Amino acid sequence: MSSDYSTVKEVILQMLASPAWKNQYNSFVEEYCIYFDDDEENSIQQNNLFKQFQTEMAAVYDSFFSSLGLDNSDELQIQIIKEILNSEGDEEIDIQQLLALGDFQVFKAEMSFQNKRRELDAYQQLVDDEEDELEQQENENEDDDPEAEQNQKMQILKIKLEYEQLQEELELKQAMQISLDTPNQKKLDQISQLLEVVQARLEILEAEGMQQNQQMAQNNDRKTKLLAQLNNLPLIDLTKEQEIFTKIKLDFAKI
Repeated sequence: MSSDYSTVKEVILQMLASPAWKNQYNSFVEEYCIYFDDDEENSIQQNNLFKQFQTEMAAVYDSFFSSLGLDNSDELQIQIIKEILNSEGDEEIDIQQLLALGDFQVFKAEMSFQNKRRELDAYQQLVDDEEDELEQQENENEDDDPEAEQNQKMQILKIKLEYEQLQEELELKQAMQISLDTPNQKKLDQISQLLEVVQARLEILEAEGMQQNQQMAQNNDRKTKLLAQLNNLPLIDLTKEQEIFTKIKLDFAKI
């Protein structure tokens, strides 16, 4: 039993770290995660993508176990996945990719989280482009007030995106716990409490015009979507909000 346990765990961790798994997984996420935002009209497409994900990733999963003569439906694997999920180390990081194979809610939460990560990347590119434009115009415009307000709104947008990313990560962890027969109740309680706090902060940051931006067409690029959100953001006390967000992040790191 001990030998089988060690072998199966090693295979799972090796598979998640392998180029074959990572390349297939990253390619799928990159192409399709944009369909996992707040638009409920994509639910049918999301279900179809889940089936496609299962087909593509199961092929990689099966090959690792069959090459060693192991049965990929062995209950021992479920036991090991549960252990990894509830571990305190770094092994938990990628296990959601495996859980997503058999649970649509985990798959959806993972894709939403990956989509939000890419929005933050798009935000950084937006900031870089803004800085380049300001550098070119600094000798042409002496009025600092519009520029100062724009910079403040850029920072507010960054905080909002960070809250949304944290919300997606919390929901992913919650879905991972719920997908198991014996979830860690302490972690679930901590996640639920933090989700309430994060959702409350997001409500404060939401301006009246934000809801219509949630319904933008999927084919709009992320930078265009971010620019549309930028114009509708309220002005807030950035220092205070950053302190609140930092505290929430610290609480999240303890889960």
